[in-house]
Parts: sequence; C-alpha cells; structure tokens
Amino acid sequence: MYRIINVSLKGRTGLYQLTIDRDKIYKIEPWDGSDGEIDGGGMLLTESFVVPHVHIDKVETGPLVEKATMNVYQMGTGARDAIKAAAEVKKGYDEDKIYARVKQRMLEALKYGVTYVRGFVDVDTAAGLKGFAGAIRVRDEIKEFMQLQVVAFPQQGLLLDPGAIELVEEAVKKGADVVGGIPWIEENEHDQLKHINQVLDIARKYSKPAAFLVDDAPNPALKTLEMLADETLEMGMQGKVEACHARALQLYNESNLNKVLNKVKLAGISLVTNPHTGAYHLPVEKALAHGINVSLGQDDCNDAYYPYGRCNMLEVGFLATHLLWSMDEAGRERIFDMITVRAAKSIGIENHKVKEGSRSDLVVLNEPNLREAFRYHREPRLVLYGGRPVATGT
Repeated sequence: MYRIINVSLKGRTGLYQLTIDRDKIYKIEPWDGSDGEIDGGGMLLTESFVVPHVHIDKVETGPLVEKATMNVYQMGTGARDAIKAAAEVKKGYDEDKIYARVKQRMLEALKYGVTYVRGFVDVDTAAGLKGFAGAIRVRDEIKEFMQLQVVAFPQQGLLLDPGAIELVEEAVKKGADVVGGIPWIEENEHDQLKHINQVLDIARKYSKPAAFLVDDAPNPALKTLEMLADETLEMGMQGKVEACHARALQLYNESNLNKVLNKVKLAGISLVTNPHTGAYHLPVEKALAHGINVSLGQDDCNDAYYPYGRCNMLEVGFLATHLLWSMDEAGRERIFDMITVRAAKSIGIENHKVKEGSRSDLVVLNEPNLREAFRYHREPRLVLYGGRPVATGT
C-alpha cells in the first residue's frame, strides 16, 4: 500500500491524495500536506489512455504505397480502391519484422500513458497469419504492463477473399482476442449481410467480442452499421460489438440517421470515430445524444491511409477538439472521456474511472488541467498499470 499525494483531479477543486492498495484505488481524499511515496507536483491525475482501434501490423509502412492510397482514402473518392492498393505491402510481410514494429509502437504508446490497446491485424489470404503471429508475440511479452487485444481482421473481405474466413477462425483458435470484420467492402448487400453473420457466428462460437469497420466511405447508400445492429440484436450479442468509422452516416438524412442510431443504441454497439484520418466522420454529437458509447481511435500510425500517428491519445484528442469543435470546457471533458472512460468501455474494460474501488490504471500528467494537457499533449510524468509504475516521463 502506498500514497500518491499532491495531485489535482478532474471536476474537483484543490489537491488530493490517493492510497493505492495493490491494483486498486483504496482511498481518495483531500491532501493533508503530509508526505507520500509519489508526489504529483500539483499535476492532474486521470485514468490511463485507451486505444480502441489501431491497425498495428501496418505501422511504419506508409511510404511504400501512400501515393496510390492516401488522398483517395482520406477524401473518400476511392476508399475501396485504396484498400486494394494498400494490400501491396502484405507481399513483404515477415513475422519478425512485424513483431519488431508492433513492439516499438506499443512501447511508445505506453510512454504516452496508454495501457489498453485493441490492435487490428490483417488475417487474409494475402497476409496469412504472419502479422497475427508477430502481434501475438508482442501481446504476450507486454502483458505485465499493458493489455493488447489482438483482432483477427479480414481486411480484404470474406466473400471477396475466399479462404479468409477459415484463416480468421484459425487465428481465433490460436489466441486472437477479438473477431474482426469489414462488411462494407463486399460487393452487394447480400454479401455484406453474410459477412456480418459469419463474423458474429465465430464470435459467438468462441465467446469472443467482435469489432467491425463499417460504412467507411462518404456514400449514403452504405448501411452495414444498420445491418450490424439488426444482427447483433438477433444473435444476442448486445454489448459485445464495436463498430469503427461509419463515415457514411455524415451524409444520411435526419430521419434515416435517427433510425440507425436508435438501432445502434438498442444493440449496445460502441462506436469508434477517427476524424483526423479523413474528410468525413461519424456525427459524434448526434450519436452521443442518442446515448451511444462513442470513443476516439488512433486508426493508423504512418501507413497507407495516414502519414502520422504515434498512439499519443492526447494528440488524437487535441485534433478532435478542433475537428469536432469541442474546445470549450465541456467539449474538452467530453473528448477526454472519449480517449479514456468511453474508449475502455468500447473494448470491454468496465469501471475505468478514478474512484475508490476501481483498478489503479492511472497517469499523472505534466499539466494541472485538461486545457493545458490538450494544448501541449505531452507524455505523462508517471504511468501506472495495476498500481505499478510502468513508465515515467520528463
């Protein structure tokens, strides 16, 4: 048992002290001026950061193919074509190289206060299980200071890529934490629905959560999120499904948008948006107004679709405060929840909050409040995972 003293907390005035008992927050109380094992220097203590969506096998591959992919994906003029062109990098997939890139990225994420990551890894006839094998090695090596959930993700589709569904199931048997899907990429609604059902069938068979990329192009005719909500309810998978992107919803008419969001709420689907990686994005305010859990993802780190990114979620939040016009106090608090509490819920981590009895996955930032934290988006001065210091900053 030890104490963290002299820290500020969100939504509270004054300075506080926390007593940590193994992996739990035992007590939170106003700081009485006494000494403790860790002095926060008056800076802000918060929940650790969470990345609910990032393509980890593709990190640092951007320069190989970006000329054929970057602009058409971000502007939405050829998202399907971009995904086909980006598959070129998989010809050079090597387990050891992917292992090294993923491990480097996860260690850097830890430095920025991230202790939970849901990482999508391509599992298809082009990639095979090479990227998956490398990611699993990293997951198992870092489990003492970070939780990495590996998603078996059929990037090229299932009906479009015969043999992919068998590889996804094989990856699940070999330890994948989450079953992935990308139904919108299929050629017609019949195949899109079949894709969704195949993924949910495997998830239910092996008692796994499911994570999908849906409607990732500015085309209001796309409706795989609605299909997913219907099938989630039909198969009793409420609360076990995450859906990322849903960029097409920005172009839905009001009636159709409300209908789909109502279904998403009923299905208990969490939505992840990445407004920094494209010109179109999920209508976040409306989704939140429907009571849907919405979080922010990193999506990409220097790959075919986005040239930047380092799993610094304060940086992602900083960008989102601009793109979603959320720079006032209430907006900053909302965005911060989307990279901590809401992001954790999206990947099945409940009760990720600074309160007595919660698990002590915490950061002490280098700033005293959210305004300054987003302004500078620096690495924290201290990162705790299960009550243990796992990273320190400057």
